[in-house]
Amino acid sequence: MPTLAEFAIRREQRMGRLVRQDRITLDTAMGKPDNRMLQRPNIKFPVWLTTFFLLLFLVLMALTVNHALRKGVAEPFSRQELTFALGAAGLILILFAGGIVLAYVSRRRRFVREELERLKEVEAWEERLLREKKTVEGIIEGSPIPTFVIDRDHRIILWNKACADLTGLDQADMIGTDRQYIPFYGPGQKRPVIADLIVDQDMAGLEQFYGTKKVQPSKQVEGAYEARDYYENLGGKPRHLYFLAAPIFDEKGQIIAAIETLQDVSQEVEMALHLKDSQEQLAREKRTVEGVIEGSPIPMFVIDRSHRIIFWNRALTEMSGYGSNEMTGTDRQYLPFYKEKRPLIADLIVDNNIEELDRYYAKKMVRPSAVVQGAYEARDYYEDLGGKPRHLYFLAAPIFDEKGEIIAAIETLQDVTREAEMAMNMREYAETLENEVTENVNLRQQIEAVHNYLRSIVESSPDNLFDLGPDGTVNFISRVPKFMNGLTAEEMRGRHFTEFMGSEHRTALLTRFEDAKKGIFTPFEMEVTLGDGTKRNLLLTARPLRGTDRLVVVERDITEFKELEEKFYESQKLAAVGQLSAGIAHEVRNPLSSIKMSLQILEKRLQPTGNDLKRFRIAQREVEHLEHLVNDVLIFARPEEPRKRMTDIRRILENAMEMVEKSLADKTIRVEYRFPEALPAVAVDGAMLEQLFLNLYRNAIDAMETGGTLVVGAGNLQESGNSMLVVEVEDNGCGIDDEEMPHVFNPFFTRKSYGTGLGLTQVKKIVDLHQGNIEIRSRRGEGTRVIVTLPLGTGNGKAPVTAVERNGN
Repeated sequence: MPTLAEFAIRREQRMGRLVRQDRITLDTAMGKPDNRMLQRPNIKFPVWLTTFFLLLFLVLMALTVNHALRKGVAEPFSRQELTFALGAAGLILILFAGGIVLAYVSRRRRFVREELERLKEVEAWEERLLREKKTVEGIIEGSPIPTFVIDRDHRIILWNKACADLTGLDQADMIGTDRQYIPFYGPGQKRPVIADLIVDQDMAGLEQFYGTKKVQPSKQVEGAYEARDYYENLGGKPRHLYFLAAPIFDEKGQIIAAIETLQDVSQEVEMALHLKDSQEQLAREKRTVEGVIEGSPIPMFVIDRSHRIIFWNRALTEMSGYGSNEMTGTDRQYLPFYKEKRPLIADLIVDNNIEELDRYYAKKMVRPSAVVQGAYEARDYYEDLGGKPRHLYFLAAPIFDEKGEIIAAIETLQDVTREAEMAMNMREYAETLENEVTENVNLRQQIEAVHNYLRSIVESSPDNLFDLGPDGTVNFISRVPKFMNGLTAEEMRGRHFTEFMGSEHRTALLTRFEDAKKGIFTPFEMEVTLGDGTKRNLLLTARPLRGTDRLVVVERDITEFKELEEKFYESQKLAAVGQLSAGIAHEVRNPLSSIKMSLQILEKRLQPTGNDLKRFRIAQREVEHLEHLVNDVLIFARPEEPRKRMTDIRRILENAMEMVEKSLADKTIRVEYRFPEALPAVAVDGAMLEQLFLNLYRNAIDAMETGGTLVVGAGNLQESGNSMLVVEVEDNGCGIDDEEMPHVFNPFFTRKSYGTGLGLTQVKKIVDLHQGNIEIRSRRGEGTRVIVTLPLGTGNGKAPVTAVERNGN
């Protein structure tokens, strides 16, 4: 397109100069002299000068003769002679003037002949120029490039067919008008195009009207400007245009017209956008591959065609001891394996030098890979690789471009020192190579696998999970609750959760839901009735779903926990009864012993017979019967020996905490665990220890108001050369008075309006049975801290159990 514009501009400029010059010559020949033609000195100037001097001479001569006749000076000459001389002078003047006129006429005729011949040449040139003009016009008209030309008055003088096809406006409607703006900006917005601004040499207008279109001078045509623009409707469809406008000069260098060419570059723009999208896609895929290689647990590196390392992943750094920074960009991939420089399998594959594999790796059992086409694998032993000896399995494969040429090679390494891990490593390697190199990691399958895995975990959980939107609609449910008879998970999705609840629970549920949206996550219980009439107790706990405005509600069936709780309360009652029975039995057994002894003494002294002896025997049997009953009561009340097993103390503490979960939720008590990363197992009776900490938790909960904090900690302690396990339970409740502290372990001692007062008594007995120690530190209004110390050994002696009150911790 620029070449055609340049050609047209130069032709128009040359035609303008020649036609103007030949028109001057033609006008002169037709009797219309030009000022330049009238200034010819060799024709006019000599005739007038000669005539002037001749007339001056004759006038002087006539004056002289006349003066002589008047004064009588010319006596020697007669009057006839003077008159004859005057006439002869006039005749000479006439003859001389006639000769000059004849000479001028002859010269003029010769000039006319020359001008006529030159006129013929001019006409020939004009015809040639007209043919060239028609040729240029024909070239422009027949050009496939849309083109139009305007004159100095902004009138269109050329509007070719391609331009008409592009804009949808015919030549007849455009030529002779100044409406060249209509196809681009519409009839209601008259504004100059680039050709108009070039004709007027309005460079400021270029910046004003085309500044945002990146208008710039053309590098191909002098004085031309080019730009790009987008039109939503040009010729009936949206187009991206490239347009170039150039001036046309006359022989004086004045602009007499301007030519503008247009080119529809919509396809180029679309291709450029497509190319950009493709480049971005390739960049994303490249980053994905780089991330896969870098994050892969299999040590690997990649070299290019010049044997330079382009990837050296973290796993290889850990294996070899050489970091990515010191290896990437170099050809020292041999350094971790060999002291001298030599090619690795990847180097030979990049060079496609397969013959050298036998030379360097014949003893390493090198062979083509059965998994990856074009790859080779081998094994080798290194005495010092990354600081220790290793048996390695390594595999190198080529990386091809779209033409099938090798552009790089990837080599992976596996430590197969432990033969038992070899099969697993081989499978992982094959899967990794297939996913990461051959198929470029099918991320969607991995995401689906993770999704299925997490879904399996959720579905296998005994708890039911609800995903609720901010408006309370159900987005997901792991399992349809038993009390929602006849509904499916699909039917529940998209509906408000209160639609599935009984009317008696809706108000409470909506209140809890609004609290949860405000950040108040308080677990609560509710009782539901199943289709068969069975009642179940449910514990609902709401938590925010991170990164969203949704909530996850966990529904847990705590019916069994409630039953266990009731059984526990019953066991407490039985323990109290047993303790009471043991005390009564102990008090009864001593009088029975005295009665039995007295009966035996009286029998010996009185030696009764008959009915008296029979009554003595009956009394003795009844006493023995009472003794058996008392012994049975004592055996029932006496605690049995603990059944010790190695147990994780954290599990015991958590199990006990689960039993008071409802009480914690009712009072909104926050629980804080303070455990080290590793705690040793301890030999204890798990059931007894759970009972112990359950009593401590309940005492702490009863002592605290709503919003309190319960801290449970555990750790190791070295005391007198013995290893001890220390568990602390601390609350910020009401505390214990100084006068009550010595009596806290006494049976039936309590300051509460309920309970039996046997809780801490049982705690003390369990600690005694485990040869441990218990210490209580409390202060009224500041809370209570209970410290339980248990030996990690298996000694038989009992450690003292004390209750101590101290100010502070």
